[in-house]
Amino acid sequence: MDVLLPAVLAFVAIVFVALQVHAYTRLSPIDELQHIDSLYRAPAAPAPADRVGQEAMRQQDCRGVDAPGFEPGPCRPLGSFDPATYQEKGYNTAAANTPIYYTATRGVAELVRVTTPADDLVTAGRLAGGLWLGLGIALTYVAGRRRGVARAPLAVLGLMLAAAPGLQFPGGTITPDAWGLMVGAALVLAVTWWEERPSAARAAGLVLVAVLVSLVKLTNLVGVAAIAFYLLQRGCDGAQAAEEPDGGEAPPPARWILTGLATGGTAVLAAGAWMALVTSRPQMDPDDLPDMVTRFQAPAFPWMGLLDNALVLVQPLAGPVPVGTLTYSTVATSLVSLVLVSGTVAAAVFLPGPTRSTALARGVLLAAVAGALALVVMGYVTSHSYFPLPPRYGLALVAPMAVVTASCLRTRTSIGLAATVAAVAFAMSSVRLLELL
Repeated sequence: MDVLLPAVLAFVAIVFVALQVHAYTRLSPIDELQHIDSLYRAPAAPAPADRVGQEAMRQQDCRGVDAPGFEPGPCRPLGSFDPATYQEKGYNTAAANTPIYYTATRGVAELVRVTTPADDLVTAGRLAGGLWLGLGIALTYVAGRRRGVARAPLAVLGLMLAAAPGLQFPGGTITPDAWGLMVGAALVLAVTWWEERPSAARAAGLVLVAVLVSLVKLTNLVGVAAIAFYLLQRGCDGAQAAEEPDGGEAPPPARWILTGLATGGTAVLAAGAWMALVTSRPQMDPDDLPDMVTRFQAPAFPWMGLLDNALVLVQPLAGPVPVGTLTYSTVATSLVSLVLVSGTVAAAVFLPGPTRSTALARGVLLAAVAGALALVVMGYVTSHSYFPLPPRYGLALVAPMAVVTASCLRTRTSIGLAATVAAVAFAMSSVRLLELL
């Protein structure tokens, strides 16, 4: 059963993503041109001064962009495109990302091209996103089971995740956000693995996972922060032996604290090292900066921006999805987001503590708020810029939120109500995508 259920949930996610890939052929307005360019370059990484290549520009002309003023153009042969005439003056504004996601996606995409009729790299790469979403849901389920959560609530939450437009959309486009759920689940599974036998070797494994997650995309550090805060809380609470998954003796508080500091600190150092490498490479011409760089320049520190963005990452699935009827998307998005947020807040505030679920929920909320404030401050300090944070920057928090919420569903009534919500969200997502066929 613990193999069949996550496999079924993963299959549902793959089908949803495949439907979106079939219906949504235009480029996403969320920097997909730049991500496609990085996909074509993988495993190499572009420098900030690089312009997008001919393959990516041809994809935009042939497909169009899902934004006003970017209708499809003639599908001209390679070699006839001028990057300066494309969005952001042709600069690859995703150059700050490591090639980890792009390389893995290209590897799967090449396999898809060989085994299916999808012979276009972008289409194959988008289909690979279904695998990433399915794997993220399966890992979330496995992590929950390892933490002692029952099958039924995990299955219900898994169905909600599969039906969430906020996960389907990045899953069906080329973007590192497609890994948001998967990396968050990997973090929860890694820390649970360490808790089961808190050895130095397993601590090193947890740190390695945290480093890889932070290198996929800088904003994934919010997920690492949630796990680090969780470990620190467990250490400060004394990590009661009764809460250990095997009922055995808990490690001393100092080990929890040191592991938490090592997990968070090493990930931050790794991300900082990568950013230092990026800044050492050729940069954009300061006299020819794209609109994305100049549009958000802030003359003074955005103090009100701190307040405006403080709770944005607490709702990582709340962002709009530009595919299908808005009403269906809004209903599905609101239902799934409401369940995850309410479950996490309930576990953090109302459950008697200290418990593992309480500590994880509080770690998530603390990371969401602290991460949002840190991103606003970092944006101003590094580039004197400010922009409202999109909720998707918190996608690495979705998996721990799902596990915590599932742990709160302990009665037949609560599971039944959650299943009803999941069924409605599933129906809304199905209609939203099927009407596009």
